[in-house]
Amino acid sequence: MTTTATTSTNVFSRPAARFVAGGLNIRASALGQCRRALWYTATEQPVTNPPESESLTLLEAGNALEPVVVRAMRRAGWRVTPADRADPQSVTVEASPGLTVTGHPDATGCPPSEGGAAAAVEQFLFGDAEPNSPNEDIVIEVKTRGPEAFKRWRTLGAERSHPESVAQAACYSLGVFGECRDVVIATLDTGSRTWDYEEIPAARAERAWRNASVRIEALAEHHALNGPDPEALPERDFTALDWQCKRCPYLNLCQPGGAGEAQDDGEQTEPVSDGQARQALREYEQAQARIKSLETDKRGALKTLQHWLQRKGETKAKLEGSDKTRTVGMVTSRRYSVDHTRLNALLGPEQRAEIVTEQVSEYLRVS
Repeated sequence: MTTTATTSTNVFSRPAARFVAGGLNIRASALGQCRRALWYTATEQPVTNPPESESLTLLEAGNALEPVVVRAMRRAGWRVTPADRADPQSVTVEASPGLTVTGHPDATGCPPSEGGAAAAVEQFLFGDAEPNSPNEDIVIEVKTRGPEAFKRWRTLGAERSHPESVAQAACYSLGVFGECRDVVIATLDTGSRTWDYEEIPAARAERAWRNASVRIEALAEHHALNGPDPEALPERDFTALDWQCKRCPYLNLCQPGGAGEAQDDGEQTEPVSDGQARQALREYEQAQARIKSLETDKRGALKTLQHWLQRKGETKAKLEGSDKTRTVGMVTSRRYSVDHTRLNALLGPEQRAEIVTEQVSEYLRVS
């Protein structure tokens, strides 16, 4: 593996994949993309599904908010050196013969506590961890996520929710320091404007980089066999129902006709006309209005009963209702939360998958 570091003002506008002297170059932020999509980009195929204006606005807003996270980290006591956005440092790492990965680190720095949270916890528990040297800089990768993605990242950990971001940060560590150190993923919730971070120990970051390298090595092998042939396509990594395919700029080129259509489960349903749908929506709105009115009445009645108990100086009392005597009482409930930052620092993704499980449900929402 070889690494180089240069500076270039064109680093933000380079393509996700391109052919270079000696092989193929992949953009670090595109490590999680489908290999066929990367091949389409490298062979300069026409985009068939350009991103909508709203998607571009969200992307630009996320990029603009990254310096906000860096300033927040400084206020929290981090020592942070952000990238020069006008002239950012560019690093190139050789993933395998004929395949390089290029990117620009968001920042380097050091957490407030010496050695880093993850290394300190492992050192305490197992006694054999080798934390970073005091005040040793590490790579900080800044991300912005919507509320749902932020919650998923915080709960599952970056190695499960967004493994490509860990591989990206590991690549930057190799390019900047010549070794894979601990890395930090700092993430901003674009809905609440709150931020959090996760520190990935060096061994796990290096594993994420190896996994990403092995996956994209197939492109180098494909290039060695076929050259830059736009007609010779590598295998797809996702199906038309995955979000990666639905957002792919080459969707119609890759899967023309019926791409992204739902699978037919064989269930026969009567067709619903527009008029029936409008009537159902009106009935839904009327039901929602009745529910809201009933909830308001219910809250008012409960507040009156609470004041009655307080006046009596009791936490529970009997009271005659319309059809029977009921017990009115204050109930204390407890909730327990998990510090996912510490959990993610302690356990690898395989162990966390056994502890923190994910359930997916589907429902209809009217907004």
